[in-house]
Amino acid sequence: MQLQEDMLFESEKWPIIDADCKNRQVLVLLKGKGENLVQLNGETIMTGSTGHSKIRFTKEHFCLLNDRTLSFYTLAGEFVSDCEVGPFIFELMPYQQGVLCSYGDEGVFGNRNGQNRLNYAAPFQQLESYYDIAVQNQLLYDPLFARYKPYACLGFRTESNELLFLDAQLKKQKALAAPFDTGNVIAFALTHELGVFLKENQFIVWEFGTTGKVMDYPGSFDYNTRSIFARHESMFLIITDHEVNALKMDGVYY
Repeated sequence: MQLQEDMLFESEKWPIIDADCKNRQVLVLLKGKGENLVQLNGETIMTGSTGHSKIRFTKEHFCLLNDRTLSFYTLAGEFVSDCEVGPFIFELMPYQQGVLCSYGDEGVFGNRNGQNRLNYAAPFQQLESYYDIAVQNQLLYDPLFARYKPYACLGFRTESNELLFLDAQLKKQKALAAPFDTGNVIAFALTHELGVFLKENQFIVWEFGTTGKVMDYPGSFDYNTRSIFARHESMFLIITDHEVNALKMDGVYY
């Protein structure tokens, strides 16, 4: 098996801060001269202040993170609403009408927003704590999520090497013990039959839905690689200063 890399976007002028893709749409956050720009499929749809660090598609909108503030916009670049989400955001994962906010520093748990390990932010709503869900699933911090039936998660009790399957309410459905070390996985993606897990120097294919076989291959990946959370023909997104690339495996649709 091989991972194929396709370039989705190239910027010759402005450095790329972050990007996201959904089906065949590519959303890119760029660092302009004294401003940040958002482009959708190569067309600039808005410009704004500097300081934005993350961009994600949501179900009907997109959102931008600037320090502790998460703002939602229409796909035409029109402002919808914003809310304070707190510091140390590690990841934003599309969920329901908004995004799940996971935090990359345990110190945030007792600051400003209370003992939060996981929060839900959506347009026209106050930040909602998913602390109970985080405790139930024993999420520590920096949890790794992927879409599958509809969600799956690593990152809780990493020494147990479990892949946790969640329903639409993020309740645990089942857990499978992975026959390899998941503690240093950078990103993963699942289909109904197999999972692809990326580490710095290898990628692992686990046929958990069929044979249970585990195959590992050499590779080179860094922490700019993450799972594509929305449905897409590719599995992973790689963001560099001037390119957005996607990784997919031969014959596999994510």
